[in-house]
Amino acid sequence: MKSGFVFQPIRPIIRWAIALLLFVLMIGASRVCHAAATTAAQQPVPAELVAAIKSLKTADADARQKVYDLIAVKGDARLIPALKAYKNGTLLLDNDQLQTFGERQTLPDLGSVIPVIDAITGKPVVGKDGKTIFIPKPNLSKAMRAPRPPEKKTIAELIATLSLLDPDPAVRIASIRDAAEHAARAVPDPGDADQLFNMMDKCAAVLNAKSATQPSAEDSAAMKNALSAMAAVKAEKPKAVVVPAPSQTTVSALQTALRAVNRTAPDDSIASCLSAATQYLDQLDMRKKVLDDLPKTDAALKRQLEAAPSGPFTAPLHEAIASIDLIIGDDPTRIAAAGALGKVGTSRAANLLGKVVDAAGRANDQPLKDAAAAALKSANRYQSEVHFIQTTFAGLSAGSVYVLIALGLSIIFGLMGVINMAQGEFMMVGAFATFVVAQAFKRYLPNAYDYYLVAAVPAAFLASAIIGYIAESLVIRHLYGRPLETLLATWGIGLILIWAVRRQFGDNVSISPPHWMEGGWEVAPDLVFPLNRLYIILYCAICIAIVYYVVNGTKLGLLLRATTQNREMAAALGVATRRVDGFTFAFGAGLAGLAGVAVPLYNKINPNVGQEYIVDCFMVVVVGGVGKLAGVIWAGLGLGFIGKYLESLLGMVPSVASGASVIGKVLVLLLIICFLQMRPQGLFPPKGRNADA
Repeated sequence: MKSGFVFQPIRPIIRWAIALLLFVLMIGASRVCHAAATTAAQQPVPAELVAAIKSLKTADADARQKVYDLIAVKGDARLIPALKAYKNGTLLLDNDQLQTFGERQTLPDLGSVIPVIDAITGKPVVGKDGKTIFIPKPNLSKAMRAPRPPEKKTIAELIATLSLLDPDPAVRIASIRDAAEHAARAVPDPGDADQLFNMMDKCAAVLNAKSATQPSAEDSAAMKNALSAMAAVKAEKPKAVVVPAPSQTTVSALQTALRAVNRTAPDDSIASCLSAATQYLDQLDMRKKVLDDLPKTDAALKRQLEAAPSGPFTAPLHEAIASIDLIIGDDPTRIAAAGALGKVGTSRAANLLGKVVDAAGRANDQPLKDAAAAALKSANRYQSEVHFIQTTFAGLSAGSVYVLIALGLSIIFGLMGVINMAQGEFMMVGAFATFVVAQAFKRYLPNAYDYYLVAAVPAAFLASAIIGYIAESLVIRHLYGRPLETLLATWGIGLILIWAVRRQFGDNVSISPPHWMEGGWEVAPDLVFPLNRLYIILYCAICIAIVYYVVNGTKLGLLLRATTQNREMAAALGVATRRVDGFTFAFGAGLAGLAGVAVPLYNKINPNVGQEYIVDCFMVVVVGGVGKLAGVIWAGLGLGFIGKYLESLLGMVPSVASGASVIGKVLVLLLIICFLQMRPQGLFPPKGRNADA
């Protein structure tokens, strides 16, 4: 018996799905092994360092400096909370245990309280009764005395250095990359002076007007000094890439002159200009502090690279070192660093190179400008490649969701002739069934929460399938052959489901994904594939394989195909066609429920979530050819790719970038209309009950 589905074209997809399954399982296995290795590698903080922190309570200035030096050489990032508490004056030494305070909580029996936590391990401190110690407010009478401001600066620098040695690989890499971004903050931004220049223009107009009214000699001299200081500020040019213009000297002179004028001839414009000058000087102080910290950070990064010249931290270390060398190095070092950043090509490198090109141009440093411009061109080319790959992956991800949702509609709409407007609501039922299962695991099996999807998948399928079977038995089976009436009936069923779910669960709910689905897989610098999307793609491939097996390898599939192709002959051979119709509709609704399992993994859910997908779902089925699984696959993936590519292209046009998503969907709809004009039966012409429709 020939299948009503066209399965021959999707056999390569099935093979690729199996390969993808094995590939993702390898990723998961590597993450598990990595997590186990990381956990095993976490050893207690060395007793020598803990003792050094404790000694700060009674140590003099020289002894405290030795402690800081020891931590800098043998430091451990787990000391950061204790150092922060000591710096803020909230570190306690009680019963030979370093303690500090957590965030305030509101508990039913205790009210608003603060937990006492171990400053080294971060775990709550428990009393003799085995319960966490809570206090109404911190008692700082027993806390170690906070250090003086000069020592606080030393501790702050020590904390910044320790953050580069965090035992958590993800945190350490983030800290190293943050060090690279700090280098960009040291480059003067010409936009910082814009507000100052605007206020200077207004102030100059006021001073010129006052000068024309024959002021006193003292006022006239003060005004001339202020105007001269403004001219000096505007005339100043940067002498080097990291030298700001206007400089602190000229702006300070302007500030002094404006204060003199404001004392003798006060005016709002003069006060505003004085405020802008003060704000600009504050920005210069911030950049100077960043610039002063870069050599120490650079030394810490180079020590770390020398200690481990290969490994997962090598690439971010090289990038961070090159970023800092581009700012504080000599001329040959800067040019070499620019070339290195061009090869790295990350967004951080491109941002820094763009700033350096602009700053070198203003400072007339042509060799550095040329080197940075060439490196920026290389980095932008790499970013274009990354953007294209990310857009392709986003299209694959979106297309997989479309396919997942349209699988059930392809059976119901394509093979049964029912325009099921409630397909999105069946998906919504599956999403809320997943929510119920997740909440049950969180409440009754919290240690097994990471595995709630194992129970959520069958629960979502059964919940949607049972409701679908009931709907078919009570309503749909009386409307076969009347597609417009099935449209209205299923629309009404969808409204009932929305009302019922909203009454039970409210509007917006969310589900925390399992920990093994958090984060992403970084295959190259700046190229990260979210793990939840990877697993959704895998989930879609598995669902396609299941549908293929059910339709072609089970008795239900055989009866379904027989009833679809020739209902009268099937009934004459003893097939209970009405029962088959019920199971078929339930199967299609259950597939929508399976799609509902995937949606909460990347989006919030609400009773109307199904309506966001129903139009795309019908477009996929119509373009692919009603009743054709292969058509659903190719159309779903194709619409996913086309939509994301169009959205990406429109995002590059400033005039339409804000509405790129909506305009992209409109263009996709126009393309579908044009396609159906040329091929009204879709990619694969329909067969079975609707062959002559």
